[in-house]
Amino acid sequence: MLLVIWTATLLVAVLVAANSKVKYFDPKNVLHQSALSLSFDNSFVDALSKLNLDFAGSVIHFQQGDCFCQAIAQSHINSVEKLAENKQFKNIIINVDEHKSLIRFIPSVPAVAVIDKASKLRYFGPYSSGMFCNQGDGLVEPFIKNWQTAATGATIISQSQGCYCNLSEL
Repeated sequence: MLLVIWTATLLVAVLVAANSKVKYFDPKNVLHQSALSLSFDNSFVDALSKLNLDFAGSVIHFQQGDCFCQAIAQSHINSVEKLAENKQFKNIIINVDEHKSLIRFIPSVPAVAVIDKASKLRYFGPYSSGMFCNQGDGLVEPFIKNWQTAATGATIISQSQGCYCNLSEL
């Protein structure tokens, strides 16, 4: 009986904590407004190139050290990393605490970008939506699986709700 009460209490605590983290990925619409510019894709890739890393054919994982939602989404992040490897993409992890110049592009973490083998931005936004940001709600996977499909520009997801740590609040 004590085990049942303990389990129920723990479950309620996790649900309350996770529910308190459900936020808009781009709460101030800064990314949304920026992405309307025809030069956004190139500006984003140019900002990444200043880090002196080879981003062609990469899935870039943006994180921040104190983000609770990073832990919630970790199993999904791991599955995205495996998918990227299977599709011959490099996985690059960027801690935004160490690269503050990127925060103007990244409203919240965890976030992910897909850069194709021609160094073109294909996707930028959250891994998924929903309270637990889990694999069933994945937004990024189609852009890794179908990276060879012709695209006129990147898909930028800014209007999603889920477990995100808004960088403007840190």
